[in-house]
Amino acid sequence: MINLLKSKIQELVVSESSLDYPGSISLPIELIRMANLTEFEQVFVNNKTSGARISTYVVLSKQNGFVSLNGAASHHFKKGDIIHVLSYRMVDEAEAPRFRPTLVRANDKNEVIEAIPYFI
Repeated sequence: MINLLKSKIQELVVSESSLDYPGSISLPIELIRMANLTEFEQVFVNNKTSGARISTYVVLSKQNGFVSLNGAASHHFKKGDIIHVLSYRMVDEAEAPRFRPTLVRANDKNEVIEAIPYFI
């Protein structure tokens, strides 16, 4: 088995950063579905603005287009920061050459533009 990229959500804009919430990244249901994520699934979040990188878990946000980094992550992610959210999954090595992750592109309102197989 090998751990490969399952999905990547590109160019999200942080709507809020909340220290008092007990951890996680809040994502709209549309983004969760299009990226094949599950609530409480581990994800990695890269801050394109600051360079910070963290590991956290997904929770459902309170409204469409609303993306929030919560708890300790709020020290590294601020409103307006541009982020990428990545998830991974274990794949049998024989399947790996044929496996393609999902790339989800979002606009500046955190709405899905497209969800496509990721080719480099």
